[in-house]
Amino acid sequence: MKLASPTSELQTFLAGLFLTSITAGGVMAGTVYRPGYVALALAALTPFGVYLIVSMEGVQRIYGSFILLYLAFALTTNKAASQKTRDVIAARITSRKTAAALEEYQHAAKANRATKRSVEAIRHDMAQPMKALNNFLAELDRQATSQQQAILVQQIRLAVASQETLIQELSHVERSNVRPESTEIDVPALLSQLENEYRPQFKATHCEFAVISDTPSVTTNQASLERILRNFLSNAVKYGTSGGKVTLSVQTTEAESLWLVSDQGPGLTAEQLRDIRQGQSPLASAAGNGLGIGIAQQLAQNLGGTVAVNANIPQGATFSLHLPHLDPPQPQEQAFVLCIGNDQVPGIGAWSDVISSWVWKFAHVETGTEAAQLLEVLGQIPDLIVLDPINGKKPPKDELDLLKQVAPVVYFRRNASQPPCPMATVSTRLPEDETDLRNILESALQNNASSRAR
Repeated sequence: MKLASPTSELQTFLAGLFLTSITAGGVMAGTVYRPGYVALALAALTPFGVYLIVSMEGVQRIYGSFILLYLAFALTTNKAASQKTRDVIAARITSRKTAAALEEYQHAAKANRATKRSVEAIRHDMAQPMKALNNFLAELDRQATSQQQAILVQQIRLAVASQETLIQELSHVERSNVRPESTEIDVPALLSQLENEYRPQFKATHCEFAVISDTPSVTTNQASLERILRNFLSNAVKYGTSGGKVTLSVQTTEAESLWLVSDQGPGLTAEQLRDIRQGQSPLASAAGNGLGIGIAQQLAQNLGGTVAVNANIPQGATFSLHLPHLDPPQPQEQAFVLCIGNDQVPGIGAWSDVISSWVWKFAHVETGTEAAQLLEVLGQIPDLIVLDPINGKKPPKDELDLLKQVAPVVYFRRNASQPPCPMATVSTRLPEDETDLRNILESALQNNASSRAR
């Protein structure tokens, strides 16, 4: 106020500019520091502006009025402007988080693609050693000089078959929602196989091994059932007490079959039992990583069953698998597949050899015209038409429409960029693996059967 003398308009302007710069900045539009600056502005600018209006004349009085009007404008617009600024800041923060989440998703997708390629490479590379192992077993079988050696070779062959089943399941790793195919299982044969496989292991740990069952058969997925029982028995081998007894038994009720593996080992604490029932794996130790029970629980869930664990008295534990009864699968008629185009599948073999090995009916022609002539001669409609053009070009639309009127068409495109799709209804990339090829054709056949049923 001392600077704002009547003889110096410049001093008045500089004094007002100074006070405005240090006070009104906090209440200007676009800031978010409102409360403290508002108090400072009211305490400094208000008396200064009033002083200029009351005590000064001319330009100073006009300048005082401007200061008060500016302060009123800043206070009036500050709330909305501050909210807008907050929204802008929040949007920027959200944008950064979204970008980070998108980048993380892209990294995860890239890692997932790399994992899929690695799994596929492992499955592919494991197939050749398994074939070689089967050849070696065939040679050992021919050279076996005693019944004991022949039985041993047979047990090795069964173990190899189990490994081959696991390798095949790698191709279904992304299809967790697909229920495993059920078949009628010869229970005595399965138990005999497991007994021959595990008796030497229990003998090495000085455990008695007993198998008890009066169940002739059950209907479920055999590969998954074997994996569950092997996890139970492997735990009994690891944790069973030397000199104790392990029992594998099968019981049948009206609603389910009950598979029990009971041991006389150290048993489980109440905390371990609680963890298992909550889906955790508490058995990790130097003997193993404790994943077996978790795997068994997931497999049982896929079969529509459950896994339970109970403590034995005075010691040991019983692992049980509850499987609901299923109706035996009905025998299906052989599918009739008509292949039009190439006669060879890259990396797999001839179409005729591949499809015939699945016990399906098969016919092959090179063109759609030949297909029409063949079907007229046979007097039979195919269940599925496989289109694998020789020149790789897409067939004319009218020809494709005509074929689709006869039967569902799976049009394979060689050298396509996207991966083969089992759920494709018309076109997909030609796979390089027999299992993937069969999955695609079976999916098309199932869709055809469903549409006919409707």
